[in-house]
Amino acid sequence: MDRGHGAADPAYAGYGAWRARQETLVGLIDRLTPIVAGLRIGAGVKKLDSLKHRAASEAFKVMIVGEFKRGKSTVINSMLGEKVLPSFARPCTAIINEVTWGDTRSALIYPLEPDGSAGEPLAVGVEEIADYVTIGADDDNTPNPYQRAVVRWPLELCRNGVVVVDSPGLNEAPEREKVTLNYLEQADVLVFVVDCQAAMSRSEQLFLDVHVKARGHEDVFYVGNKINLVEEEEREDVQREIRKRLAPYLSRPDRVFFVNARAALTGRQQPDPELLAGSGMPELERGLEEFLTRERGRAKILSPARELKYLLIEAREQIDRKEALLARDVEELRATYERVQGPLTRLEQNRRVIVAQMEEHLRETRGEVEGATRRFLDRVAANIPNWAQEYDPSNAIGANPFNAREKMEAAVEEITDHLSGQVQVEFVQWQESELKPLVARRVEDMERMIDDDVKQFVTRIDEIRASLTAGPVAADGTDETGKPATPIERLLADAVGFVLDPATAVSGGKFGLGSMLTALLPQIAVGTAAFLVGLGPFVILGAVLGSTVFKGALQLNKANRRLKEQVAEQVRLELRRQSDTDVTNLGEQVVKQLRKMRDAIAQGLDAEIKSIRDEVGAALRTKEQGESNAKRETTEMRRCTQELNRVDEALADLIMDVAM
Repeated sequence: MDRGHGAADPAYAGYGAWRARQETLVGLIDRLTPIVAGLRIGAGVKKLDSLKHRAASEAFKVMIVGEFKRGKSTVINSMLGEKVLPSFARPCTAIINEVTWGDTRSALIYPLEPDGSAGEPLAVGVEEIADYVTIGADDDNTPNPYQRAVVRWPLELCRNGVVVVDSPGLNEAPEREKVTLNYLEQADVLVFVVDCQAAMSRSEQLFLDVHVKARGHEDVFYVGNKINLVEEEEREDVQREIRKRLAPYLSRPDRVFFVNARAALTGRQQPDPELLAGSGMPELERGLEEFLTRERGRAKILSPARELKYLLIEAREQIDRKEALLARDVEELRATYERVQGPLTRLEQNRRVIVAQMEEHLRETRGEVEGATRRFLDRVAANIPNWAQEYDPSNAIGANPFNAREKMEAAVEEITDHLSGQVQVEFVQWQESELKPLVARRVEDMERMIDDDVKQFVTRIDEIRASLTAGPVAADGTDETGKPATPIERLLADAVGFVLDPATAVSGGKFGLGSMLTALLPQIAVGTAAFLVGLGPFVILGAVLGSTVFKGALQLNKANRRLKEQVAEQVRLELRRQSDTDVTNLGEQVVKQLRKMRDAIAQGLDAEIKSIRDEVGAALRTKEQGESNAKRETTEMRRCTQELNRVDEALADLIMDVAM
């Protein structure tokens, strides 16, 4: 049976090569884990477990987005080579659908927990999947009780680490559109599907302006589907017009593809190579493969590989210190253990001071963010009347009294949508021009504020270690081995679950709170995605219908101008009404992400103190069990050092291979 396409096709060999590198990295983590476990020091094993889980579970998530009836499901099925997902001639997808590898066809449904997380999955038959992921024609905004569906299918494309993600259509009910927006930051690449017969509506442009850029998705693949339905003599003009409309959003000119997804699916099912080749889908898939395996794939390997390098260096230093401690007399070691407790207790007090300083700084940051947000809202509210008057709606009040209400409702909805969209665009621009610089400045200030205290803390830790092993105090600066160069970088490397941002991982540059902020900015954008909701036409419509637009002998142009004034006033009032909540929520969301920095520094400080207690305590217990135990432990440490050297060499080869 034809199992789709991928590994057997030379065009997709890059996925297999990336998977092989991923398996090599996981194997190196497995080789280091028993060594670190044998040292019984600090949180090394926990950090390796976290690193392995992340490295082994890495996959390329290709998220297909677009409005209703753009052919998203057909595009997905054509990529997979089989009709995996159902498609309907009405809005139907209510939750995220992930298509991933499975030896046999099966499906899992994840219930939605009250806190928004996924519950224990329920196994369902593939033929039942539509009952869970689709909605009825009349369910405009009914929340789905499930978080996502996972369809497991024996497809070679998915075997190679690709997860294809179907999403609810854009510009549908807010509850379902929210499902799509919440998933965006998880995607490695977006494939934005438009219809060549009706490309780039106002709502599609708004989605790109407001949601895609804010989440850091600079590389988006744009697919003009149904190109076959455009008259042949008109196709060149249609393609030129679509490229023109997409130009402001393109990172590269070769990110636009025109396809006949239905022909591609048929070509793979029959099979008909000529039909497939002429569909345009192979060109899209090769572009995705190159981007994912070369650009995204490098970061997915280099980020955990660099973290593994830090852990390997840490293990080697712990072995050296353990050998030095085991060479001491047991009574001397016992006295040493008691002697370091006082200095370590004082360092714990210093740790609390540093963390408290950071927390106070974050409280002040929240105040600055909320103040800037309130000033932004005041500016927006002042501009709304002008935006309304400058807008020329396609719907307007006419002379026919029999359809006056219908025309008025359509005009109110259109003007409200325009104003709401304008507010969102202004918010995104404000995020880029004011909010992000403000947050970056506050993070820089926080790093400078704690820098001296952190340096003193780390220097004192190194002095205590040197006194235990009679070795030199480490100099502050770049280490030839690639060890973290600055005290803050060292503390972040000590933190369990700290993840390098992709740019730092690929470049090999230093990381600190600034680079950590780079990794957090997309999450800040996600947290503020719900900002300024509630400006929909239904809230505005009732207030406008009760106004005096029709009372009196007004001319039509005056009536339409008055209608704009009424809508603008109601939008402005609604913005004012929810401003306190929006200001508070945005401040909370920003500081919630920044507290991850505080927590990472706190973890690093704790880890430094704990490692000294663990190292001395473990050596003391070994010596108390007898000198023969100490000699066996020393012999084992030397064997571990040899294995570390071999792992180090293999890791260097992997990094070189990926970086080439």
